[in-house]
Amino acid sequence: MATMKATALTSLYSTDRTLFLTFLGGLVVSIVGTIALRTGDGGGAGWIWVCTWAEVPPPEFPQAIFTFAIEPIPIFLIALAAVWYLRTRQRAQASHARQLVSNRRVAAFLGGFALVLFTVFGPIAAYDGTFLTLHMVQHFILITIAPPLILLGAPMTLWLIASGKERRRRVIYPVLHAGAFRAFTHPLVGVFLFAAVPLFWYITPAFEASLESAPLHFVGYAIFLFAGLHYWWPVIGGNPTRWNLSYPVRLVYLLALVPIHALLGLIFHEPDNVIYEQLAAVPRVWGPGPLLDQQIAGAIMFIAGEALGLIALLIVAWQWASHEERVGRRLDAADTSNEWRPFVPREQ
Repeated sequence: MATMKATALTSLYSTDRTLFLTFLGGLVVSIVGTIALRTGDGGGAGWIWVCTWAEVPPPEFPQAIFTFAIEPIPIFLIALAAVWYLRTRQRAQASHARQLVSNRRVAAFLGGFALVLFTVFGPIAAYDGTFLTLHMVQHFILITIAPPLILLGAPMTLWLIASGKERRRRVIYPVLHAGAFRAFTHPLVGVFLFAAVPLFWYITPAFEASLESAPLHFVGYAIFLFAGLHYWWPVIGGNPTRWNLSYPVRLVYLLALVPIHALLGLIFHEPDNVIYEQLAAVPRVWGPGPLLDQQIAGAIMFIAGEALGLIALLIVAWQWASHEERVGRRLDAADTSNEWRPFVPREQ
């Protein structure tokens, strides 16, 4: 037994050391890549063009749909988070005989991260400072589509298991059980963030300031993603929470999607003038004009938001019906096993 434990510890140390060296190597490569992109104007082959967000060329069709505005360091950090998830799953699974997280949940988690990468660094991101429609698509993905996929992978549950009993008892549980943490993770806080973050971003000068500042631009991405994760946390099962919502409460909770997206849609669709002067001043040789672009952005937020809210409500209603059906089957089975049976004497 002692030999087996020593072998396991040695293997674990070797793996962690390899991961650490990989982290250092990846960080160095990403820094070098950032410096190379900053000193040039971008490059590519054929229609594909790779550059930084600040060096995106004017939109021309079809080159615009093959332009990638990348930032090596953020890309590396996101990829590192995906590697951390896979490593955490491996560590957690090592102490359990049964599968903790299905392959479909893992695929959902990785798909969510891939969606974030494409949204933040793909062609959508390249021209989100030119077309408000593209920025609205980014907002919609980061706050309503990517978070549920990421949470389906149950990253918090895997982290708790992989952390070990002693660390959970001494460090993690005291934080999770603290009153401040419980108050911050309340579902009403999630609804507030889900509504307040986009309203604050678009109504205040924050959005226009982000058009001139790449760091602020990426901070905006992170805030939207965080608000989405907070909102969807009590709804998506598989992650520990002090706020386990019943199915009727979940339906009411998800109804918040409808007025929030409707309000945001009306803010951009109804005005007869361009709200952001900076977007109106950007030269466009292709695509809709500033006012039409703004109205399309509002329509997307309204229609897509209402559609997603309806889909989410239907899924929760189906889960509720399935749950009630399972409970009914268990009760029927219990009643059947407890039924009175007449005594039949055995033949001598």
